[in-house]
Amino acid sequence: MAITWEKHDSVQRGFASARKLQEETLETRRHQLGEEHPDTLSAMTNLAVTMSNQGDWAGARKLQEQVLEASRRVQGEEHPHTLTAMSNLAAILGKQGDLTEARKLQERVLKTRRRLLGEEHPDTLTAVTNLAATLNLQGDMKGAKELQEQVLATSRRVQGDEHPHTLAAMNNLAATFMVLGDLVEARKLQEQVLETRRRLLGEEHPDTLTAMTSLAGTLCSQKDLAGAQELQERTLEACLRLLGEEHPSSLKAMNNLAVTLKALGDLAAARKLQEQVLETRLRLLGEEHSDSLWAMSNLALTLYSQGDRARARKLEEQVLLTRRRLLGDEHPDTLTAKKNLARIKPRTLRYWLQLMFG
Repeated sequence: MAITWEKHDSVQRGFASARKLQEETLETRRHQLGEEHPDTLSAMTNLAVTMSNQGDWAGARKLQEQVLEASRRVQGEEHPHTLTAMSNLAAILGKQGDLTEARKLQERVLKTRRRLLGEEHPDTLTAVTNLAATLNLQGDMKGAKELQEQVLATSRRVQGDEHPHTLAAMNNLAATFMVLGDLVEARKLQEQVLETRRRLLGEEHPDTLTAMTSLAGTLCSQKDLAGAQELQERTLEACLRLLGEEHPSSLKAMNNLAVTLKALGDLAAARKLQEQVLETRLRLLGEEHSDSLWAMSNLALTLYSQGDRARARKLEEQVLLTRRRLLGDEHPDTLTAKKNLARIKPRTLRYWLQLMFG
């Protein structure tokens, strides 16, 4: 579900009320139409989206598995609704760290899309893009790059260089180039995307600001911290003016700028931004939401760099314990939390072993 640029109180603060309404709608449709009616399955999918936004991946997965099972039984394995349900479930599995199962579903969707729709259909290209993202997360950068280059070549040929889908494909490929360490190629693509976005959409369009953010990340990796800071400050200023301090895009912009300020050695300014992000995340999303936990980790590492090891350790311990309880020991996010905590000196060896191994 895309987040629009209107005031976002109904999005950020309304998850609970939206979930309640969707649960009531689902119950009504089940009672009136039955478990397998298309409108019932649509209500289940909508509720799963809201649960995902709340970070309730287990609940979202359960619903999406029910939708997929019903779609397969009623509409068949190759029906568009069944393929969409597979894609939705794969996305949730990816968030839970089950990349192997996510990849299996995405490969099945892609194979079917190609056979029924052809290589150049938008739904096929979306399936290729989704699979490439999973390969990226699995560390198969060569495979991801190959798929993304296919998508970009097809989009350019079918839709043109300036089509939004082509620009999105360029941005995805640039992100893979970054991971592969080819910062020159990444920057080249991102500069092209930004120039096109500015010319077609204007300086303050959300897609333009996203392009600025992506380019700033590459500049930061190239050690052009001044250039990165300039782009990030412009992005943050626009987000604050257009959206307000609590919008997700504003919070992301704050976090990105904080990373650059930290790299520049301005730890006080970085900490101030990260504390603001964390306070807002906790108030709007709660302590167990993934975005809140990332905000805790980011602040913890800055506090550690400032020498405030006690508070840093306390935050990172909270992150690890929550990740472990919600996601399990082997989830990538849990492993990252363990790695972060390992950078912070433990109180005692016994304490450290107990924390890490339970």
